[in-house]
Amino acid sequence: MIKVVDALCGAGKSTAIYKMMRENPEKKYLYITPFRSEIDERIPKELPELDFETPMCKMGKGKVVDFKKLVLEGRNIAATHVLFSMLTPSLVAMIIEWDYCLIIDEVTDCVGMLPPAYKKSDIDAMVTGEFVTIDEERRGKLTWNEEKYPRHDGKYESIRNMCNLDMLYSYKGSFMLWESPTALLQGLSEMYILTYLFRGSDMRCWLDMNKIVYSYMDNELLGLRKESELKAIAKENLKILDNRNLTQTRQQKGTLSSSWFTKTKKVDMDKYRAMLRSTVVKHKGDSGGVFWTTFKDSAHRLAGHGYSIGIKDSDKDKSNKSFLPCNIRATNDYAEYGLCMYAMNVFKNPVVVQYMKANGAMVDEDAFSLSEMVQFLWRGCIRKGEPMKLLILSKRMRILLEEWLDE
Repeated sequence: MIKVVDALCGAGKSTAIYKMMRENPEKKYLYITPFRSEIDERIPKELPELDFETPMCKMGKGKVVDFKKLVLEGRNIAATHVLFSMLTPSLVAMIIEWDYCLIIDEVTDCVGMLPPAYKKSDIDAMVTGEFVTIDEERRGKLTWNEEKYPRHDGKYESIRNMCNLDMLYSYKGSFMLWESPTALLQGLSEMYILTYLFRGSDMRCWLDMNKIVYSYMDNELLGLRKESELKAIAKENLKILDNRNLTQTRQQKGTLSSSWFTKTKKVDMDKYRAMLRSTVVKHKGDSGGVFWTTFKDSAHRLAGHGYSIGIKDSDKDKSNKSFLPCNIRATNDYAEYGLCMYAMNVFKNPVVVQYMKANGAMVDEDAFSLSEMVQFLWRGCIRKGEPMKLLILSKRMRILLEEWLDE
């Protein structure tokens, strides 16, 4: 059974799960987190008696090899989301055999589209050439023809690999989507997911599509702080900024969405860029630093003096970055920053939404959008209950946040 601990950042989810592990030292734990600092610092400090190990590259061998070694030794293991996504079928079988208790801190990516390099013509070519078969009774699952192409390492090598991991599907004969394999979550007897607004996540939709049972834990019994208390603190300390030009600008539901950025004219883009620039000029000096986000491919169109570092790949190692990826999770480096600018309107991929709905999942796009935004905002000093200024360019996203704070 999967148990979901759904609570806002600062409620004490990690503290509660650490307490549970500490009180049950006889179990073997696999702790998956996006935070490298959680692995390197917090877990060793909080749970020294459980002696967690982290898979490493050793003697020219990759982390997956070391992962297998640690499982065979029955060690408690802490690893990142990235490494978790690389588990092989044989390693999954080993984890199940050793009956690990799986703890996932923050939802993982479970459903998505293949890169646009793969088109409908590729699906047609693979079916016609008998590279793959499509099982419509199993939601369009693709199976590679190993008998005819047993060692294919050409154009469709990655397709073959995903097929052999049972994770590739065709939708309407025009799109290819991947799903995380379900074997691990179906095979383990005890699992926990620590997150917030789980109802809006792709992971929840993926569980529903695959009829994997989960339940929500009682936050009060876990000793977590009440959401109403945390929201009251956030509402008191979060100052949502007004901008006269933004107020006077008419917006459609999709304004500032990813598709909007691909179609909008420079003159309209410059208006929003000016709003960001004026906010930085007016508020950066007394806010202890600015951090902001939008879609990475469009960031250069909104960037300006005082908030552009972080966009270029060459900025990766700079310590004074202002721009952060919208889906950033694994950092607390901006917990002192008091000015945030959110310059995007978040929606799920429409094809993925159609695919999930067609396969029986209820999709809550507003909850997803709100969750993505809250996760980003809580990179700043609001996570510590300190005053933070916030400019939200999308009126839809601002309304979602304001309604959430007033709930």
